[in-house]
Amino acid sequence: MKVTVLLENATPSSRLIAKHGLSLLLESGERRVLFDMGPDGSFLRNAHALGVDVLSADAAVISHGHYDHGGGLGAFIEASRDRAAKAPVFVRQGAFGRHVSGSPGRHHDIGLDGALRDEPQVRVVAGDVDLGGGLRLFSCPKRPHPMPASNSKLYVRRGEGFQHDDFIHEQSLLVCEGGRNILVAGCSHAGILNILDRAEELAGAPIDVVVAGLHLTNPSGGTTEGEAATLELAREFARRKTKVYTFHCTGIPSFSLMRDVMGPRIEYLGCGSVREV
Repeated sequence: MKVTVLLENATPSSRLIAKHGLSLLLESGERRVLFDMGPDGSFLRNAHALGVDVLSADAAVISHGHYDHGGGLGAFIEASRDRAAKAPVFVRQGAFGRHVSGSPGRHHDIGLDGALRDEPQVRVVAGDVDLGGGLRLFSCPKRPHPMPASNSKLYVRRGEGFQHDDFIHEQSLLVCEGGRNILVAGCSHAGILNILDRAEELAGAPIDVVVAGLHLTNPSGGTTEGEAATLELAREFARRKTKVYTFHCTGIPSFSLMRDVMGPRIEYLGCGSVREV
Protein backbone atom coordinates (compact mmCIF):
# COMPACT_ATOMS: atom_id res chain seq x y z
CA MET A 1 0.00 0.00 0.00
CA LYS A 2 1.20 3.48 -0.85
CA VAL A 3 0.70 6.19 1.78
CA THR A 4 0.96 9.89 0.91
CA VAL A 5 0.76 12.36 3.81
CA LEU A 6 -1.26 15.29 2.46
CA LEU A 7 -1.33 17.18 5.76
CA GLU A 8 0.27 16.78 9.16
CA ASN A 9 1.61 19.00 11.94
CA ALA A 10 5.08 19.42 10.43
CA THR A 11 6.59 19.74 6.97
CA PRO A 12 10.16 19.86 5.65
CA SER A 13 9.00 21.77 2.56
CA SER A 14 8.21 25.47 2.14
CA ARG A 15 5.72 24.65 -0.62
CA LEU A 16 3.50 22.60 1.70
CA ILE A 17 1.20 23.81 4.48
CA ALA A 18 1.59 22.22 7.92
CA LYS A 19 -1.25 22.43 10.43
CA HIS A 20 -2.41 20.53 13.50
CA GLY A 21 -4.35 17.77 11.82
CA LEU A 22 -4.11 14.80 9.50
CA SER A 23 -4.92 13.82 5.93
CA LEU A 24 -3.64 10.76 4.06
CA LEU A 25 -4.12 9.31 0.59
CA LEU A 26 -4.01 5.52 0.63
CA GLU A 27 -3.53 3.51 -2.57
CA SER A 28 -4.02 -0.25 -2.36
CA GLY A 29 -4.35 -2.21 -5.59
CA GLU A 30 -6.99 -0.40 -7.65
CA ARG A 31 -8.53 1.32 -4.61
CA ARG A 32 -7.71 4.91 -3.58
CA VAL A 33 -8.98 6.19 -0.22
CA LEU A 34 -8.73 9.68 1.22
CA PHE A 35 -8.33 9.13 4.96
CA ASP A 36 -9.15 12.29 6.98
CA MET A 37 -9.17 15.88 5.71
CA GLY A 38 -7.28 18.02 8.21
CA PRO A 39 -8.74 21.14 9.85
CA ASP A 40 -9.62 22.98 6.61
CA GLY A 41 -8.96 22.95 2.86
CA SER A 42 -5.16 23.02 3.25
CA PHE A 43 -4.92 19.32 2.37
CA LEU A 44 -6.35 20.12 -1.08
CA ARG A 45 -3.69 22.78 -1.69
CA ASN A 46 -0.97 20.38 -0.55
CA ALA A 47 -2.37 17.65 -2.80
CA HIS A 48 -2.20 20.02 -5.76
CA ALA A 49 1.41 20.91 -4.90
CA LEU A 50 2.25 17.20 -4.74
CA GLY A 51 0.48 16.45 -8.03
CA VAL A 52 -2.12 14.26 -6.32
CA ASP A 53 -5.75 14.21 -7.50
CA VAL A 54 -7.66 13.46 -4.29
CA LEU A 55 -11.02 14.12 -5.96
CA SER A 56 -10.58 10.90 -7.98
CA ALA A 57 -10.48 8.79 -4.79
CA ASP A 58 -12.91 5.87 -4.69
CA ALA A 59 -13.93 6.69 -1.13
CA ALA A 60 -13.16 9.10 1.68
CA VAL A 61 -13.14 8.46 5.43
CA ILE A 62 -13.32 10.71 8.47
CA SER A 63 -11.84 8.77 11.36
CA HIS A 64 -13.70 10.61 14.14
CA GLY A 65 -15.65 13.74 14.95
CA HIS A 66 -12.84 16.24 15.62
CA TYR A 67 -12.17 19.24 13.41
CA ASP A 68 -8.46 18.46 12.91
CA HIS A 69 -9.49 15.31 11.02
CA GLY A 70 -12.74 16.45 9.40
CA GLY A 71 -12.63 20.25 9.28
CA GLY A 72 -11.81 20.04 5.57
CA LEU A 73 -15.02 18.16 4.76
CA GLY A 74 -16.82 21.27 3.50
CA ALA A 75 -13.91 22.15 1.21
CA PHE A 76 -13.81 18.58 -0.13
CA ILE A 77 -17.54 18.57 -0.87
CA GLU A 78 -17.35 21.96 -2.57
CA ALA A 79 -14.35 20.89 -4.68
CA SER A 80 -16.26 17.73 -5.71
CA ARG A 81 -19.48 19.46 -6.83
CA ASP A 82 -18.59 19.52 -10.54
CA ARG A 83 -17.31 15.94 -10.59
CA ALA A 84 -19.52 13.38 -12.30
CA ALA A 85 -18.29 10.70 -9.88
CA LYS A 86 -18.11 11.91 -6.29
CA ALA A 87 -16.31 9.89 -3.62
CA PRO A 88 -18.67 8.86 -0.82
CA VAL A 89 -17.48 10.14 2.56
CA PHE A 90 -17.88 7.57 5.35
CA VAL A 91 -18.48 9.06 8.79
CA ARG A 92 -19.41 7.03 11.84
CA GLN A 93 -22.62 7.60 13.74
CA GLY A 94 -22.08 10.18 16.48
CA ALA A 95 -19.24 11.98 14.69
CA PHE A 96 -21.43 15.05 14.11
CA GLY A 97 -22.19 15.40 17.82
CA ARG A 98 -20.96 18.35 19.85
CA HIS A 99 -17.37 17.50 20.79
CA VAL A 100 -15.39 19.80 23.07
CA SER A 101 -12.00 20.02 24.78
CA GLY A 102 -11.42 21.35 28.29
CA SER A 103 -14.03 20.71 30.97
CA PRO A 104 -17.85 20.79 31.10
CA GLY A 105 -17.66 24.25 32.69
CA ARG A 106 -14.92 25.73 30.52
CA HIS A 107 -14.36 24.31 27.07
CA HIS A 108 -14.02 25.05 23.36
CA ASP A 109 -15.65 23.28 20.44
CA ILE A 110 -13.51 20.84 18.44
CA GLY A 111 -16.28 19.12 16.47
CA LEU A 112 -17.36 18.91 12.83
CA ASP A 113 -19.77 21.20 11.00
CA GLY A 114 -23.12 19.57 11.74
CA ALA A 115 -24.71 21.22 8.70
CA LEU A 116 -22.70 18.85 6.48
CA ARG A 117 -24.30 15.73 7.91
CA ASP A 118 -27.11 15.81 5.36
CA GLU A 119 -24.91 16.37 2.32
CA PRO A 120 -25.63 13.65 -0.30
CA GLN A 121 -21.94 12.74 -0.43
CA VAL A 122 -21.84 11.89 3.29
CA ARG A 123 -22.60 8.32 4.41
CA VAL A 124 -23.25 8.00 8.15
CA VAL A 125 -22.56 4.38 9.12
CA ALA A 126 -23.05 2.33 12.27
CA GLY A 127 -21.42 -1.04 11.61
CA ASP A 128 -18.34 -2.28 9.81
CA VAL A 129 -18.12 -1.30 6.14
CA ASP A 130 -16.51 -3.30 3.32
CA LEU A 131 -14.93 -0.80 0.92
CA GLY A 132 -13.87 -3.54 -1.50
CA GLY A 133 -10.40 -4.64 -2.53
CA GLY A 134 -9.54 -5.96 0.93
CA LEU A 135 -10.35 -2.66 2.71
CA ARG A 136 -12.65 -2.68 5.73
CA LEU A 137 -13.76 0.12 8.04
CA PHE A 138 -14.42 -0.92 11.63
CA SER A 139 -15.01 0.39 15.14
CA CYS A 140 -13.53 -0.79 18.44
CA PRO A 141 -16.19 -1.56 21.08
CA LYS A 142 -13.99 -3.85 23.24
CA ARG A 143 -11.24 -2.04 25.16
CA PRO A 144 -9.32 -4.22 27.63
CA HIS A 145 -6.20 -2.06 27.26
CA PRO A 146 -6.10 1.51 28.67
CA MET A 147 -7.29 4.37 26.52
CA PRO A 148 -4.97 7.39 26.18
CA ALA A 149 -4.72 9.53 29.32
CA SER A 150 -4.93 12.56 27.03
CA ASN A 151 -8.61 11.68 26.43
CA SER A 152 -9.35 13.01 29.92
CA LYS A 153 -10.13 16.54 28.72
CA LEU A 154 -12.30 15.49 25.78
CA TYR A 155 -16.08 15.62 26.19
CA VAL A 156 -19.25 15.23 24.15
CA ARG A 157 -22.66 16.79 24.72
CA ARG A 158 -25.25 14.26 25.90
CA GLY A 159 -28.71 15.55 26.71
CA GLU A 160 -28.42 18.64 28.90
CA GLY A 161 -24.83 18.06 29.98
CA PHE A 162 -21.39 16.86 28.96
CA GLN A 163 -19.86 13.41 29.40
CA HIS A 164 -16.35 12.10 28.82
CA ASP A 165 -16.16 11.12 25.17
CA ASP A 166 -16.38 7.34 24.72
CA PHE A 167 -15.29 7.62 21.07
CA ILE A 168 -17.98 5.38 19.69
CA HIS A 169 -17.72 7.75 16.70
CA GLU A 170 -14.16 6.61 15.91
CA GLN A 171 -13.37 4.23 13.05
CA SER A 172 -10.20 2.70 11.63
CA LEU A 173 -9.29 0.94 8.40
CA LEU A 174 -7.99 -2.59 7.91
CA VAL A 175 -6.17 -3.24 4.64
CA CYS A 176 -5.45 -6.84 3.61
CA GLU A 177 -3.25 -7.05 0.52
CA GLY A 178 -0.63 -9.47 -0.77
CA GLY A 179 -0.81 -11.63 2.35
CA ARG A 180 -0.07 -8.65 4.63
CA ASN A 181 -2.35 -6.85 7.06
CA ILE A 182 -2.15 -3.09 7.56
CA LEU A 183 -4.00 -1.00 10.14
CA VAL A 184 -4.69 2.69 9.51
CA ALA A 185 -6.00 4.83 12.38
CA GLY A 186 -6.43 8.56 12.84
CA CYS A 187 -5.87 9.38 16.52
CA SER A 188 -6.39 5.99 18.23
CA HIS A 189 -8.58 7.52 20.94
CA ALA A 190 -9.93 4.03 21.72
CA GLY A 191 -6.34 2.99 22.49
CA ILE A 192 -4.05 1.72 19.73
CA LEU A 193 -3.66 -1.72 21.37
CA ASN A 194 -7.45 -2.12 21.56
CA ILE A 195 -7.75 -1.14 17.89
CA LEU A 196 -4.87 -3.46 17.00
CA ASP A 197 -6.53 -6.39 18.78
CA ARG A 198 -9.80 -5.72 16.92
CA ALA A 199 -7.97 -5.50 13.57
CA GLU A 200 -6.22 -8.82 14.26
CA GLU A 201 -9.57 -10.37 15.15
CA LEU A 202 -11.02 -9.23 11.82
CA ALA A 203 -7.94 -10.24 9.82
CA GLY A 204 -7.57 -13.58 11.60
CA ALA A 205 -3.82 -12.93 11.69
CA PRO A 206 -1.26 -10.52 13.17
CA ILE A 207 -1.07 -6.95 11.89
CA ASP A 208 2.18 -6.36 10.03
CA VAL A 209 2.07 -2.56 9.75
CA VAL A 210 0.38 0.22 11.71
CA VAL A 211 -0.09 3.66 10.15
CA ALA A 212 -1.55 5.81 12.92
CA GLY A 213 -1.51 8.75 15.23
CA LEU A 214 -1.20 7.31 18.75
CA HIS A 215 -2.67 10.23 20.75
CA LEU A 216 0.20 10.45 23.19
CA THR A 217 -0.17 14.24 23.25
CA ASN A 218 -3.18 16.56 23.33
CA PRO A 219 -2.05 20.14 22.57
CA SER A 220 -5.51 21.66 23.05
CA GLY A 221 -5.82 20.04 26.47
CA GLY A 222 -2.17 20.47 27.43
CA THR A 223 -1.73 16.79 28.35
CA THR A 224 0.93 14.21 27.47
CA GLU A 225 1.04 10.46 28.07
CA GLY A 226 3.46 9.45 30.82
CA GLU A 227 6.93 8.24 29.90
CA ALA A 228 6.37 4.80 31.44
CA ALA A 229 3.17 4.19 29.44
CA THR A 230 4.82 5.40 26.23
CA LEU A 231 7.81 3.08 26.68
CA GLU A 232 5.54 0.13 27.48
CA LEU A 233 3.59 0.78 24.28
CA ALA A 234 6.85 0.76 22.32
CA ARG A 235 7.87 -2.53 23.96
CA GLU A 236 4.50 -4.05 23.06
CA PHE A 237 4.90 -3.06 19.41
CA ALA A 238 8.41 -4.55 19.49
CA ARG A 239 7.06 -7.81 20.97
CA ARG A 240 4.49 -8.02 18.18
CA LYS A 241 7.15 -7.24 15.55
CA THR A 242 4.88 -4.52 14.16
CA LYS A 243 6.27 -1.80 11.89
CA VAL A 244 4.79 1.59 12.86
CA TYR A 245 4.45 4.77 10.79
CA THR A 246 3.20 7.63 12.93
CA PHE A 247 2.48 11.37 12.91
CA HIS A 248 0.27 14.15 14.29
CA CYS A 249 -0.99 13.40 17.83
CA THR A 250 1.89 11.07 18.72
CA GLY A 251 4.14 14.10 19.21
CA ILE A 252 7.87 14.27 18.54
CA PRO A 253 8.93 13.78 22.22
CA SER A 254 6.84 10.61 22.53
CA PHE A 255 8.02 9.39 19.12
CA SER A 256 11.63 9.89 20.24
CA LEU A 257 11.04 7.77 23.35
CA MET A 258 9.48 5.01 21.28
CA ARG A 259 12.30 5.09 18.74
CA ASP A 260 14.79 4.48 21.54
CA VAL A 261 13.04 1.12 22.04
CA MET A 262 11.92 0.29 18.49
CA GLY A 263 14.73 1.72 16.37
CA PRO A 264 13.89 1.67 12.65
CA ARG A 265 10.63 -0.21 13.29
CA ILE A 266 9.00 3.18 13.92
CA GLU A 267 9.08 6.19 11.57
CA TYR A 268 7.60 9.68 11.80
CA LEU A 269 5.94 10.95 8.61
CA GLY A 270 5.53 14.67 7.94
CA CYS A 271 3.67 16.54 5.18
CA GLY A 272 4.60 15.26 1.75
CA SER A 273 6.01 11.93 2.98
CA VAL A 274 5.36 9.03 0.59
CA ARG A 275 5.88 5.43 1.72
CA GLU A 276 5.22 1.99 0.29
CA VAL A 277 4.27 0.12 3.47
